[in-house]
Amino acid sequence: MSRPLPAPTPYATFATALGRPVDSAEVRRVVAILGGTYDVRPMRPTAARYDPDVARTVAWDFTEAPPANHYAATHLAVRDDTVVWLTLAPELVADVVSDRAVSLRLPDEDEVVFRPQGPEWSWAPQIIRRRTAYLLDLDVGQGHWDGSYKFPLTPQQAADLQADLLLYREVWDGLVRICQSARFLDDPATLPASAQSLIDARC
Repeated sequence: MSRPLPAPTPYATFATALGRPVDSAEVRRVVAILGGTYDVRPMRPTAARYDPDVARTVAWDFTEAPPANHYAATHLAVRDDTVVWLTLAPELVADVVSDRAVSLRLPDEDEVVFRPQGPEWSWAPQIIRRRTAYLLDLDVGQGHWDGSYKFPLTPQQAADLQADLLLYREVWDGLVRICQSARFLDDPATLPASAQSLIDARC
């Protein structure tokens, strides 16, 4: 027999866990609310999205809590022992009138550093800075959906791309080919190494 659901908890209670170490009192309280029993799984690249920070994140899937929606468990996403987002079934959160998952996450704080200008660059990737890291941020058309991908750059690679627009175009075109390749669509886990090899070979 499954245990009864806890009474809905205010949104603010869950929000206090964001940015906290997993052994903090705020996170322990949320874990207790969700039932205290969870499985850990890695967050993996998908055919529509890749972000190196997400790839370093694990999900604590709560086995006694209701699923957040048809596709995802109720979970905490943990990176470097810190809670970076929560996905919750709506019935767990007080004052939510929806059948959609409730998602709380820390802001990425991405700052656009460079994007080529002009009509011929309308779909060009931009270079962003997240904390101290540089990322090449590009959108790729993939049939009936658009993919969103971020790839790490060293400071020197970011500078080289900004200084040479022919190199920028070459790297952009190469990454689009990788993101649209059958190999990646069949096995998204191949993306990080393939993209990094291309960037390192060109820059």
